[in-house]
Amino acid sequence: MADILRKALTGPSVWHGNQFTQDLSWIHELSEIDIGDLESALSHAKNTGVTPGKFSMNDFPLQAFGTKIKNLLDEVQNGRGFAIFRGLPVERYERSDLEIIFWGIGAYMGEVISQNSKGDLIAEVTDKGASYKTGVNDRGYMSRDKLNPHVDTSDMTALLCVRKAGKGGVSSLTSSAAIYNKILSHRPDMLETLYRGFHHDLRGEGPTGSLSEVTHNRIPVFSYYQGLLSCCYNDKIMRSAHEKINMPLTDNEKETIDYLLEIAESTELRCDFELEVGDIQFINNYVLLHSRSAFESNPDPAERRCLLRMWMNCRDPRPLARDFSDRYNTGPRGGVFVPAV
Repeated sequence: MADILRKALTGPSVWHGNQFTQDLSWIHELSEIDIGDLESALSHAKNTGVTPGKFSMNDFPLQAFGTKIKNLLDEVQNGRGFAIFRGLPVERYERSDLEIIFWGIGAYMGEVISQNSKGDLIAEVTDKGASYKTGVNDRGYMSRDKLNPHVDTSDMTALLCVRKAGKGGVSSLTSSAAIYNKILSHRPDMLETLYRGFHHDLRGEGPTGSLSEVTHNRIPVFSYYQGLLSCCYNDKIMRSAHEKINMPLTDNEKETIDYLLEIAESTELRCDFELEVGDIQFINNYVLLHSRSAFESNPDPAERRCLLRMWMNCRDPRPLARDFSDRYNTGPRGGVFVPAV
C-alpha cells in the first residue's frame, strides 16, 4: 500500500461550497465573438464531412476561443477543478451540429474514451427507465434517480445541457481534498481503509461481459502519488462488487464508506447549482465528487431533461499510480470495454 499523506492539503482545489455563492469566476459567459468562432469551426467541419468521434482539433479550427479553452482546462486541471462555458445557443442547432461543436471543444482538451460497452463517445444523460436506486447493474446516466457523490472513470467529464428538468436535477460538487482534510482531522483511523480501497463492480461492461466481473484489484479511494492526491469513490459499485464476489465488507469498511458519503453530502462542503440550457460543464474527476438530485421526467422523450456527456483523458495527464489507474480492467486510463463486432 502507498504511503499515507498525514498532512492537510492546501491550494485552490481545497474549497467549501459557500465560497461560490458570490464568487462566480468559474462561469465563463460566451460572447458573440466566441459563438461566431465556434460556428465558423462548425461550418469548416461540416464542409469537410467529418463526424464526432472521427476528427481532431485540426478539423475544428478556432481562433481566440481556442485560447479560452486552454485557459479553462488549466482551471480544471490545476485550479478549483471545475468550470462552465455558459450561453451556447443550443436552440440554433440541429442535434448533429451540437455534437460536432461539443466534440470540437473536447478535441482541444484531450482524448475522448468509451463510456459504455456500445462504445459511445458522446452519451445522452436522460431518463431511459433505468432504476439506479434498485437496479444493481443499471447506470445512473439512464435514470432519473438521485445520484450519490461519485467520480467518473476518466480524467475529466464534460456535460452539455440541452434541456433542463421541469423539477429537480440539481447538480452538486464537493472537493475531495476538503473531504480528505475533514477525515484527516476527525477520523484519521479511516485513512488506511481508504488507501487500501475496494473492488468496483463493472456491471457487465468489463472485458468478460459477465455481470459478476469486478476490478482485478482493489481501487484506492485516495491515492497519493508524485505529490498529488487523487480520489476514486462510488459507494454503489463498491458495495455491489463485494457482494458479487462474496467478499463481505467489514463493519469498519461500511462505516468508512458511509462516513465519506456523509461528508461529501454535507452543506458545509457541497456546492449546489443548476445547469442552464447551453451550459458546458467540465469536472476534474480526481479532485471532485459530483452528484445530482432526482428529477421529474416528462412523458414526452423529446421534452425530457437531456445532457450530452463525454469522458476525456487530458493532453497533459495527471500522474497516477498503477493500482489506481486501471478501473475497468482495460489498462491504465482505459475506458469501458467495447466488444469487437
